Amino acid sequence: MVDEKDESTQGGAEVVHHPTVRWPMLAASGTAAGIVLLDERYRILWANERFGVLSGWPLDDVVGYAGKELVYRQALKPSWFTTELRAGAWQHVQLGDGEAESVRGVLMAETHLASRRDEAAILWTFVDLRDEAPHRFHASLDGMVSIWVFEDRLQHGLARAARRDRQVGLLLFRLDDREALGERFAGTCLEGLQQQVGRRLVQTLDVEDSLTRLGQDHWGVLIEQPVSPEDLQMVALSCQEAMEAPFRTASTAPLLTLSVGIAVYPQDGDTSELLIKSAETALSRAPPASHAFFDPSLEAILAQRLALREFVQGALLQPALHFRIVYQPRLDIHDSRCRDVEAQLRLRHPEWGELLPSDFLPVVAEMGQAAWLDQWAIERVAAQRAAWQDMGGELATLGVSLDVDATTLDQAVAGRRPLDVMLRRLSMDLSWLCLELEERAFIAQAAEHTHLFRRLTALGVRLAVSHAGQEPVDIMRLAGLPASRVTFGSRVAAAIHRDDTSAARGLEALARCLETLQLEGVVTGVTSEVQWQVAGCLAAGLAQGDGLCEPLEAEALAAWLAARA
Repeated sequence: MVDEKDESTQGGAEVVHHPTVRWPMLAASGTAAGIVLLDERYRILWANERFGVLSGWPLDDVVGYAGKELVYRQALKPSWFTTELRAGAWQHVQLGDGEAESVRGVLMAETHLASRRDEAAILWTFVDLRDEAPHRFHASLDGMVSIWVFEDRLQHGLARAARRDRQVGLLLFRLDDREALGERFAGTCLEGLQQQVGRRLVQTLDVEDSLTRLGQDHWGVLIEQPVSPEDLQMVALSCQEAMEAPFRTASTAPLLTLSVGIAVYPQDGDTSELLIKSAETALSRAPPASHAFFDPSLEAILAQRLALREFVQGALLQPALHFRIVYQPRLDIHDSRCRDVEAQLRLRHPEWGELLPSDFLPVVAEMGQAAWLDQWAIERVAAQRAAWQDMGGELATLGVSLDVDATTLDQAVAGRRPLDVMLRRLSMDLSWLCLELEERAFIAQAAEHTHLFRRLTALGVRLAVSHAGQEPVDIMRLAGLPASRVTFGSRVAAAIHRDDTSAARGLEALARCLETLQLEGVVTGVTSEVQWQVAGCLAAGLAQGDGLCEPLEAEALAAWLAARA
């Protein structure tokens, strides 16, 4: 018990004569929050009137009382929600003796104060959950959210994801070698290290992510924005990399590592309870300083994607050894003559064989190398076109179309060299070249790159909208683009059947619109006679697909044209 007391009570219990106790009399006696000061052994030194109201205890009785006997952590069902009181975060607790009917649920925060022996060392703050705006107190003192808020956000996050048909990620972090660390460091030192771990996680994660501390050596993070397994893997790797620098203690600089378990909603659990169990299972399988998904197949898929990324990165250093260009003919819908070819990239892999653009171009774009690869492809195609020109014949009359990424138009990305400047250096007539941009990218770039489009047109380069028809065609936007051609994706051809009269009428209406706008149509993905007729109904100028001719090497294309002649 405390020896020296003041006979007066000033808005609270009897006040002990310590410098760190006198300020609550003035600052906290009238606040709406319950305030309690305790010594380092958690004996109550002082409490304000609000705490007496919240707890139902007479203030004269609580001074000298063991504070932890008045506070009960509410038990939550998930096993990874700690039942221990800890410093820093707001927690959901109950005040009372554990048996009385008047036990009240409140939010509590514990703050450790710098103090000398027998002075106030701990500050408890209590907020009534029935206050009008308790959410103001839910923010953590260390940048995390409280466990109570985290549980609430998890439930609401899953509900939002269900409505929007999105995925949600739940990651559980575990401090490796916890027992060895406990033997090496004292309790206060170990707690300081874990607080440093929490701060590094806060600094690594996005502000939209919900991070909480789940116990002495566990943390959890909820990621609600649209996510993919790759995104969650990158989060896990980033958080583990954040642990690589040594941590600070009074005498040593230890290295700490984290293990991570990852669960994805809805495939790994469509309720918060199931998702938590899945994340726990994944964490139990995670090796030290590594991560694991609940679904092991995801790990194999992501490992393969990582291997692909590393291979693509090496291939970009020597593109001539790994990439090749093939040409797929486009036939005139009226006389079946080949008037144009589409140049397509292929990537040779020693184990997986030849990869299509859809396999590797997204990886190239993620690496920020799409513009560079497009310029390399344009230069190779230009060299091939010059060779055909020297050969003469039908090859010399073919136009060549090339699908390019939107970043190719950005001077800051494409080696700080405008696209038209690069094309002028080819020193050749460019009326044969058609650059195709995906519909949404073309629309987005039209306003920003108006002058570039004019310079390209002045060089004779044609511009086309590619992959139209994936979404409803916006005729008004098409009319405002500097394009002379519209390429329809394979979905348009695949969705049409001979007896689909409503689709036929829609195609006829679209054909009239294209004719009015003086836009040439190209139907891709033609694999059958029915789809060839669809191209005719669309009044398209050209049709393309494996049913007409597969992509060919330059030499094979020459032989194919000779055979047709």
